[in-house]
Amino acid sequence: MVITFLPVNKKIETASGISVEAAAVKANIETGAVCNAKGTCGKCKVMVTKGNNRLFTAEEFKHLTEEERERGFRLACCFIPEDDTCVIVNKPTHERDTYTLSGIKRNLITSKENENYGVVLDIGTTTLEAILYHIASGQPVLSKGLLNPQRIYGGDVVSRITYSLAEEKNTEILQNILLKACNKLINELAFQYGINVNTIKRAAIAGNTTMTGLFLGRSLRKLSRAPFQQDSYNGITLTAREAGINIGENGSVFIMPGIGGHVGGDTLGCILSTGLNKENKKILLMDIGTNGEMVLCNKGRLTACSTAAGPAFEGGNISCGMRAETGAVTSAKMVNGKLELHYIEEEDEKVSPTGICGSGLIECIYELYKNQYMDETGRLLGVAGEENLYRIWKRDREEILLTQKDIREFQLATGAIKAGIALLLQEAGLQVQELDKIYLAGNFGSKLSVTKAIGVGLLPDVSEENIEYIGNGALAGSAKLLLQEITMEEAEAISRKVHHLDLSGKETFEEEFIKALSFPVIKTEPSPKSI
Repeated sequence: MVITFLPVNKKIETASGISVEAAAVKANIETGAVCNAKGTCGKCKVMVTKGNNRLFTAEEFKHLTEEERERGFRLACCFIPEDDTCVIVNKPTHERDTYTLSGIKRNLITSKENENYGVVLDIGTTTLEAILYHIASGQPVLSKGLLNPQRIYGGDVVSRITYSLAEEKNTEILQNILLKACNKLINELAFQYGINVNTIKRAAIAGNTTMTGLFLGRSLRKLSRAPFQQDSYNGITLTAREAGINIGENGSVFIMPGIGGHVGGDTLGCILSTGLNKENKKILLMDIGTNGEMVLCNKGRLTACSTAAGPAFEGGNISCGMRAETGAVTSAKMVNGKLELHYIEEEDEKVSPTGICGSGLIECIYELYKNQYMDETGRLLGVAGEENLYRIWKRDREEILLTQKDIREFQLATGAIKAGIALLLQEAGLQVQELDKIYLAGNFGSKLSVTKAIGVGLLPDVSEENIEYIGNGALAGSAKLLLQEITMEEAEAISRKVHHLDLSGKETFEEEFIKALSFPVIKTEPSPKSI
């Protein structure tokens, strides 16, 4: 039996009983799935033009509209072909899905022959991002990002851990996927900047505990059960050959030290980039992503914790969610009972809205709540409540929806972060109002409306002037290691001074989490301010 994937025109021979998603994984084709083929995310929609038996599963009835089923759409993880089949996949493959990081422009530096370069990589659960540095000047010269291709095995760290432990070979599978993606970024950076990869002499890498473990090919078993601690959080220095990274043969690869539990080197990178370890004020650092990490500085004492926020803030597990790329809704405002949207590259007449990214999700939910289309529990009201969805945008057969399930996913993600912050403050004996500053990291922060993020409860209710967006702190902190502004020994010393607060051992976490699920009372505010 042959499954043909269009428009990439790949043919895969497969045995009976194999799903389209399993065949797509074999062919390295991205369908958009983020639930490890459990049928829960509904994002692996493909159009079947040949071989569709139309025997829809319960999951397909849940995630596909009647119109989509009539047009031939199936969930790739649920559809098991019985004959030769042809499917159209609208999602781009990982091989094509690179992008340039915002704020880092191509910086041409006049260099002599044999000058050295270095690269920093943030190996995130959802995205991998890298910046090429000119070592002598210490200047960033080019950047690239890539969706983490491990997402086909689940959109969060719990799914990755579960898959890695299911069979002995799975850790190696995830490691190889990750190394291939990292090398793809490095190769593209070198090619586009016009240098040989052999001139890249150093690499500094930061990631959460799960991603660092997978990069090194280590077992994640201890992260899967209490007390959720790896054997070591020390930094590691490897040769390029040992690490499997495609830079100069004798190049050095530095793995950023972790902190504890699920708080890894990416959080330490944020600490280093902000100088939080040197502060004597009351400062909260928030790195909002698939894994939400928070660090509280209480006059020099640092305490960190991690919560499983899930991929909602990066478009995962949201029916029309996407990352911040062309067509992604970034902001919204209710005018005369209708949402007015702004989206990436809207100035191009050929571009129309295609989905909702993290900042757009926050703004849409805020506007629905503020204008009473939704109550404080997150329940949709009126016609939207009857249909369990609100149409953000519609044109002909195309539409962007915000469903009741999407709102619940957002509440779960926000609730986890709010509960983590509450316990950090309790541990320090502080109130939110006592904070001098909040540092906000995370990919969607640059487009974030502070007013609306506070309004939905994602950010603590503090003065907006006290919130500062720091960008990708993991990359900025890794650059200090790359450029030898800080030694590995110094980085390790700082990491050991950070107290790790294990939320799983806190009896009050569930209580705080449940309280955090409801939306706060919205205050009357002036015009919304953005970071």
